[in-house]
Amino acid sequence: MALFFLAITYNMLGQERTCGTMEHLQQEILDNPARQSVLDDIEEHTNLILGGMGRSSVTGVITIPVVVHVVHNTTAENISDAQILSQINVLNQDFRRTNPDANGLWSQAADTEIAFCLATVDPSGNPTTGITRTYTTRTSFSSSGNYMKFNSTGGKDAWPAGSYLNIWVCDLSSGLLGYAQFPGGSASTDGVVCDYAYFGTIGTATAPFNLGRTATHEVGHWLNLRHIWGDGGCSVDDFVSDTPVSDAPNYGCATGHVSCSTVDMVQNYMDYSDDACMNLYTAGQKARMRALFSSGGARASLLTSGGCGSAPPAPSCSDGIQNGTETGVDCGGSCPPCPTGCTTNALNLSITFDNYPEETSWTLRTSAGATVASGGPYGSQPDGSTLNIPLCVPNDCYVFTMFDSYGDGMCCSYGSGSYTLTGPSGTLASGGTFTTSQVTNFCLGTTPPPTCTDGIQNGTETGVDCGGSCPPCPTGCTYTPINSNNFESGLGIWTLGSNARRSSADAAYANGTFCVRLRGNTSTSVMSTSSLNLSAYNRVKIDFSFLTRSFANTSHDFWLQVSTNGGASYSTVVEWDYSTDFLNNVRYNPSVILTGTFGSNCRFRFRCDAGNTSDFVYIDDVVIQACNSPAREGFEDADFIVELDGNMMESHTAVNSLNLYPNPTSDQLNVEFDLMQDGEWVLVVADITGKMVRSESQFRTAGRQVMQLQTSDLASGMYLLYLTDGTERLSRKFSVQR
Repeated sequence: MALFFLAITYNMLGQERTCGTMEHLQQEILDNPARQSVLDDIEEHTNLILGGMGRSSVTGVITIPVVVHVVHNTTAENISDAQILSQINVLNQDFRRTNPDANGLWSQAADTEIAFCLATVDPSGNPTTGITRTYTTRTSFSSSGNYMKFNSTGGKDAWPAGSYLNIWVCDLSSGLLGYAQFPGGSASTDGVVCDYAYFGTIGTATAPFNLGRTATHEVGHWLNLRHIWGDGGCSVDDFVSDTPVSDAPNYGCATGHVSCSTVDMVQNYMDYSDDACMNLYTAGQKARMRALFSSGGARASLLTSGGCGSAPPAPSCSDGIQNGTETGVDCGGSCPPCPTGCTTNALNLSITFDNYPEETSWTLRTSAGATVASGGPYGSQPDGSTLNIPLCVPNDCYVFTMFDSYGDGMCCSYGSGSYTLTGPSGTLASGGTFTTSQVTNFCLGTTPPPTCTDGIQNGTETGVDCGGSCPPCPTGCTYTPINSNNFESGLGIWTLGSNARRSSADAAYANGTFCVRLRGNTSTSVMSTSSLNLSAYNRVKIDFSFLTRSFANTSHDFWLQVSTNGGASYSTVVEWDYSTDFLNNVRYNPSVILTGTFGSNCRFRFRCDAGNTSDFVYIDDVVIQACNSPAREGFEDADFIVELDGNMMESHTAVNSLNLYPNPTSDQLNVEFDLMQDGEWVLVVADITGKMVRSESQFRTAGRQVMQLQTSDLASGMYLLYLTDGTERLSRKFSVQR
């Protein structure tokens, strides 16, 4: 009874390691019986190499190019670059036996002379970070189906298996930590899969599997190692002579456990022990893995992959990165002394730690992805202390990321931590209240070169993309009135849904006696125009007045929608959100400019999307104008500027919900938006005439984005913020007030 109680207690308090590799192999053989013959051939080749029968084994350190495919549905699953790098570091330590927990308990422990590097060259020969990121609608994956490994099933296609070790990181169901494919299987599924909660040593890494040993275990399978107990009883072996025979997996850290008359090697990476218990491969396992790389071996092609370019260099005093003992980039510590003055851009990172400095780390990368400086975690720093870190970096555009491995930021539940990165122009990044990470983009001494198609006035231009060295500027766009209605004399071209009304009872909310009232929690609370022939125009301006009552949270909103097929279908072009764009009982007078092809059967519609029937929005003084602009030019003082595709049946397919706050602002503006796909995005700030005053460019992965834009150097006044990927562009107006 006591033993039963202990077993139940352990299962309640701690998860046991689960690996799906053998089940995956069994399914492979069921699907294709010839798979067993391939395994037999690999085993025969291995025995020839180990027996020295006319086959020579490979010598020297083998470096394997790795590509990590992050397949994520939630923000937490989209693990950071730093977490991925921590896993690569663990693989290198474990396979080279430089792991800090290595000890002399087992004399057969060995350096496998196998190393790993994140790929620097992709299959097309282009530079890469060795990391891909894919948003998926799937909430989890399993070891059956390999869905995470194909674009068509919500995952990411493998890179060529003959040149890269593919590692997929995703949410695995049923408590599965990971699984791998043994050598000789299909190239399209070859590689390793790890759950995002058991990958690397920071971020989402979860005890007792938070030291990166899940990947070490699975890569062992990928290199033809079996579980140390051979997945059977005492009569079943793991094909390695210097590992003790065992009859079952060990869990936790069962040191000294005896089975099959010998002490189990529970510290071996191929057992089921907790991460903190594992610390070795044996010489026999080393020989078995390396046999794959000899002539005719199943992994031999990786030796000439080129996926890592040349061999990854060791840290040096000329690599352009602050690392090792350096106190600056390529200077200080074991390198030549740092110059007394910085000849490029002198930065200072000031970190005030919360009660858990060991959770804090940071990186400074160029927009191309190269790391120029990094630091942390800071376990040796006293709680609440402040650390100042001087940096000296060249002109470039940068991405600064502050990380918290626990996911509760630096403030304010467990101490008042914060950070500030300052440079020649003042504050570049600051914060402290975030979850897992906080990202800030900025440029130093550089902006993208001006062109005649970038949508901003720069260079010699006298207008937006015109004048100077660009085509002559057009004479302008003269608006033609289409319709104007204050609803005092009726609805005119507008028709109302069954839950909308025009009533003198709403006089308190009108600019006069009448307005149109829309209410929440119903799809029929709409006001729509009749069909309008706008085929002669490429720009429509809509001005109106509104006031809301009883809206309660940011999910309460109302929309402006457009149809080009006479109302058969609509797409939302502008969304106004409570708290972000408006407050209750305050009158607003927004102006919206739409550009595109409108056609001869165009309709506009306002719709309320609030959550309760007691939520009301009152629309008044709607003015519709249109013009035909012969070329791109500066926009007048408009709150929303939306460029739509040719048929206007969809609004933005790559980016949605651009919000700016606080607005007006003084020193910092938060820019929040959703990306539907990865891509290179340019953020431009222009004055109200369209003349550029700031530009930042960065590759960003899909998901919710929050950027902090420093506005302390902008004069008081009105500005336009543009977000574009070259094909789509969203714009919002903001003001700076001091």
